[in-house]
Amino acid sequence: MRRRYLIPAAVVAAAALATTPSTGAVAKTKKAKEFSCTIDSIALGQPTPASPTVTQLGFVSCPKPLGDGLHYNQITITQFPAPGAPGAATGKFKNYFNRGTTRGTVAVAIVANGGPMNLTFTGTVTYTGGTGKFKHVAGGGTIVCTSADGGAHKSCEVHTTLTGV
Repeated sequence: MRRRYLIPAAVVAAAALATTPSTGAVAKTKKAKEFSCTIDSIALGQPTPASPTVTQLGFVSCPKPLGDGLHYNQITITQFPAPGAPGAATGKFKNYFNRGTTRGTVAVAIVANGGPMNLTFTGTVTYTGGTGKFKHVAGGGTIVCTSADGGAHKSCEVHTTLTGV
């Protein structure tokens, strides 16, 4: 006849803790870092009220560890600017760097400065993740873009505070 012994769970847990070696290691947390990046992009097409989404491609330049890379975004104009009234746009972006990618969202106000072709885009960016060395990237900041040709070509300054880089 076989005997069965019931061992309380607390005793098993205490034994496991007593036999687990302590490494003394503390999980590293990456501190938030401030970044100022530039983006130069070109629109592949022109948004219209009937087709308000446009794809933009370009180059991004950031300090290390991000570096220089390629920029991709899709922007949807949610409100086209009119004389005396700003427009608005939202979208998603992805930056491709040597050590991984970053991705996120953007929301901007669009203001025509002295004519419909001279535009300023001002708003916020939010980083929601990435791949490779930047798979845990998070944070956000501000973006300011200018265009002298109705948004076909844009030059942007992005100021962010990021973790996970």
